Amino acid sequence: MIFLYTLLLVLLGTAGWLVRRRVGRLERKYVQAAQAAERVARAATTRPGNSGKPDVCLAAKQQYQLGRLVQRREEVEQRYLAWQQFAERFGRLVAGIREWKGKKLPYTFGMLDVAGVLWLIDRFGVGEYVSVKRLYDFALALWAS
Repeated sequence: MIFLYTLLLVLLGTAGWLVRRRVGRLERKYVQAAQAAERVARAATTRPGNSGKPDVCLAAKQQYQLGRLVQRREEVEQRYLAWQQFAERFGRLVAGIREWKGKKLPYTFGMLDVAGVLWLIDRFGVGEYVSVKRLYDFALALWAS
């Protein structure tokens, strides 16, 4: 029972670590995309040299690049938010299972242990040797002698 519970917690802990790692990667991607969009938005659109006139072609190119970068940033932000929500829900699930330890866990995993033992008895064909009738006959034989 304790082994199954510990194994379950280890698996959930590993899954939680992987989810948090994914959220961290998406957060870094979002920051990079936001910084790239910010750099393009702040870039100067004037002609190089002493002329202070705006460069129309450079401004159009910059607006196009800015649109693409903002679109990319929003896509990454949506994925990040979705994974962040999943990580929070998953963390609450794991916390709930950890709190469940002393309440219903012994009964539930005890039931699973019994079901597992019965399945093993049936699976390996020793049901005729390990049965209530066999135990009853053995007890009567001991009591009679």
